[in-house]
Amino acid sequence: MYDNAMWWARRAAVVVGVLGSASVAMAQTQLPAGICDFDISDNQGVLVWGSTMHLTGRAGASTNRGQFFLINADSAQYDVDNDGYNQPGPACNFTAIYTPIDLQGNLVNVSNPALAIPKANVILVNLPKALANGTMARVDAFVEVPRGTVAGTYIGQVSVRDSIYGVRNSPNREVLAQDRIFIEVTVTEERAFSLVNPDSAVALDSVVIRGRAGQRASGVFRIANTGNVNLSDVRVTATDLRSESAVGLIIPASNISFSPGNLAGIQFGDTARVVVTVQIPRGILGGRYRGELIVQGQGTAAQRVPLIVIVTSTRGILFGNNPVREINGDLANIAFNGDPGTGWKLSIYDMDGLVTYKTTGTVFAGSPLPTGGSTLVGADYAVNVIWPLRNGRGEGVASGMYLVVVESMVNGKRQLAQDKLMVIR
Repeated sequence: MYDNAMWWARRAAVVVGVLGSASVAMAQTQLPAGICDFDISDNQGVLVWGSTMHLTGRAGASTNRGQFFLINADSAQYDVDNDGYNQPGPACNFTAIYTPIDLQGNLVNVSNPALAIPKANVILVNLPKALANGTMARVDAFVEVPRGTVAGTYIGQVSVRDSIYGVRNSPNREVLAQDRIFIEVTVTEERAFSLVNPDSAVALDSVVIRGRAGQRASGVFRIANTGNVNLSDVRVTATDLRSESAVGLIIPASNISFSPGNLAGIQFGDTARVVVTVQIPRGILGGRYRGELIVQGQGTAAQRVPLIVIVTSTRGILFGNNPVREINGDLANIAFNGDPGTGWKLSIYDMDGLVTYKTTGTVFAGSPLPTGGSTLVGADYAVNVIWPLRNGRGEGVASGMYLVVVESMVNGKRQLAQDKLMVIR
């Protein structure tokens, strides 16, 4: 019994309409006894046009699924390839259908034959081992596209035969007991990249640069094209770098440059080396300044990684604003370095040498101390003190010059720093 009588009727109409009377006459040829054939139907099934199945997928995933029909015809009406039909009866029951590896080639890139999808990645689902005379089977097919496959069109073929009957020719020299279908796969474009360390393929977690105040300091990272097409118009930028512990202290983004800053393209499978250079301002307070590197290519989402600059500075005190103008609502913002967990003392004197204001505390950046607690030393941490322009009795101070003196522990040693601050009321 045929699987679907209406399908067969429509198929017969297509054959008659397209091939004409001469071809139909050929289709009505019955094969001699003992000679059998089966066919893969053209223009029938899912995603099949002509003798080609057209599939689409992306690298590292499966394509969509197509379907073709395998037909064992025993009448002229169902001889879809017009190469002869079997005599009715069980003599042409196929019982050992398979796809020979030697005839199932790789799917080759039509633009670059050196590229291919392995033939083993062509998956046939429900290919019958047996196909009785006068029946048909629906066979699903899809392709596993390897990760990293270059975008483009790949084409190959799948052959089907029976190992018992073997391949032979009909009286009119048509190949019998074997047929093939072409598989065409369009691998879609996928633009992607990753940020990696300069000397390895390890993913980049941050770029850390060390330098002294007033100097230029540099770091390096690489951009790796992990997509399957060339990456174009790659841009690298950065945000301002802000002190991790002192409020209002920044290295502006305008002080950060890249070489190269914009890349016209990164070839598929290639990487590009980028040098990050930071002009560290003179007189800036030592410590850790954090911002972000931002990298984006055409058609890709931006990727961000921390950019950290560790500054060494001889400057002991840094004012957020000097002079301080109370008329503008300003408060004195005083920053200085200190080792985590150690004590500090700040004193402010007027020009007569009299103490105007005093305060003390323990260095703590406002977040839990790193592992090691108070045993950590170094100028990577800072204290930020706000002086509300009042003396120890809470009275507003007069306009004039004041001397700020700070005593703290830096790198395990006592540091005494002083600087002048102007107050304008």
